Amino acid sequence: MQLRAVVALAPLVGDDNLAGNALVALLAESWRAGAQSLAHGSIEEGRPITIRAMGRSFHRPYETMRRALRKLADMDLIELRDDGVVLCRDIATHPAVRKYLVQMHDIMVTLMDDLFVFAKLPLPPFAKGAATQDGLILAALDLHLLGAEAMESLIADWTGLLVISAITAGNTRDITYHPELAFTYAAADAIPPMHLRRPVLFKNLCETLPICATTAWRRVTVLKMLGAVKTVDGGLVNDSKWFGNSKIVDSICSMVERMHHIIGKIPLDISQGFAPESHYITGRVPPVAL
Repeated sequence: MQLRAVVALAPLVGDDNLAGNALVALLAESWRAGAQSLAHGSIEEGRPITIRAMGRSFHRPYETMRRALRKLADMDLIELRDDGVVLCRDIATHPAVRKYLVQMHDIMVTLMDDLFVFAKLPLPPFAKGAATQDGLILAALDLHLLGAEAMESLIADWTGLLVISAITAGNTRDITYHPELAFTYAAADAIPPMHLRRPVLFKNLCETLPICATTAWRRVTVLKMLGAVKTVDGGLVNDSKWFGNSKIVDSICSMVERMHHIIGKIPLDISQGFAPESHYITGRVPPVAL
């Protein structure tokens, strides 16, 4: 889901991860407060958040945070005021933002489709109430931020996190949706052997992710020095030490637990089961091409 979300956000902010995550955080807070709605647009003005508070939240210095927010302000997405930062009142009707929110909604439904239809995981006790587009959008925004937050203690650089996540997704793509292998390795709680990991071409990595080739190459070089990635058959493959790193396993387990909590807060009537096709706006979102 994380890669789909990053690719969906790229048309708005390009490769500026801090500006992108700041926009997602502001959207999430506004949707949580009920100040914005996909169907009804701006309902009320959101609560201002100071630049210092946002900087602390993302562990970035004041000036770095201010520059990222200035970029969003110059794009007429937010307002920088004396009392803090707020989304522009017409943000929900901004064509590019609306397209992004619709994509995030369908990315969320796709994730639930994967979990509860393909993987046949038991449905959680969802919050009572009829499903709403806004509830699914809020969950998608929260999960987008969760990925960066959960792994930040291991890879503080968001670009490096994006690169290693893309390589991981590409390596395991042939297993993830395989009708037998997906369940075999999940049940065994085992790392897929090297011969089943599909190498990710550096060219594909650069074409898919919002990262320039020079920046991506630097991150890959660092990951190789750390022993997390190596080159196999002309492509990039995660080393088994990366998959088996105890800190990474702990972070992923914590992230999965919090993911379940976020999904469980979605208002959804499952008395008749879960039928994803009835929730999509435009349709299932395909995996990122790697």
